[in-house]
Amino acid sequence: MLNRLFFILFFLGCYNYNKSENLRIVSLVPSATEIIYLLNADSFLVGITNQDNYSKFKVGDMLNPDYEKIIKLKPSLVILTIPLQKKVLEEISKFNIDTLIISPQSIDDIFKDMLRIGKLLNKERRALFLIDSLKGVLNEIKSNSRKLENNKVFYEIWDNPLWTAGNKTFINDALKILNLKNIFDDREGYFIVSEEEVIKRNPDIIIVAHSNVKISDIKNRKFWQNINAVKNNKIIIVDETTFNKPSPNLIKAIKFLNSQLY
Repeated sequence: MLNRLFFILFFLGCYNYNKSENLRIVSLVPSATEIIYLLNADSFLVGITNQDNYSKFKVGDMLNPDYEKIIKLKPSLVILTIPLQKKVLEEISKFNIDTLIISPQSIDDIFKDMLRIGKLLNKERRALFLIDSLKGVLNEIKSNSRKLENNKVFYEIWDNPLWTAGNKTFINDALKILNLKNIFDDREGYFIVSEEEVIKRNPDIIIVAHSNVKISDIKNRKFWQNINAVKNNKIIIVDETTFNKPSPNLIKAIKFLNSQLY
């Protein structure tokens, strides 16, 4: 009986291992691609997007990939994010290719995605190690970050139109860790706001997460001279490739921002 049980467990273990060994992954989500590289599992990747900074075969833009290129790669799995890639999912579904959907809305979701992908690729132990290390960094940041008296912040994702992040986003999570109060946390997700709304809510700090403007451009916006952040020169430009991507490198971005606040 014990021998039979051992054989079954051994067989199942081998089956799961071989299944992951045969995976051919096209990642259409840069944050997932980043996770796979951090797990030292990039050998499973056969295709990535133009938004990725890795030397793998590119299948086009994450919102408008080249489906012919994807099919030629014969992937067994395509990684997508919803709702951003809803139309892409509809197209991929026509080719009977398995998909893995990730939709991180918080930092905790990023860790969950790391573990899901780690389990899929037989890298669970490394995923758990990385998660534990990153949580340690976050705890250190929390314990060292002071609560600013004037902590209302406007987070600018794009300038024309003016995009920002509200509640139930990983960006809002990051701001909370730094004891910052998002002026638009009364709304959910990502959305367009007017300049008048920003002026009315009068942020103490403006964080610009794109490279389309300079600090001088922010200061020269009409009527923005009355905003506390502009008057007190509290405008911080950050790297959009790390701050606007729900990946493990967001933790490094949070640490950097913490160093710029004081």
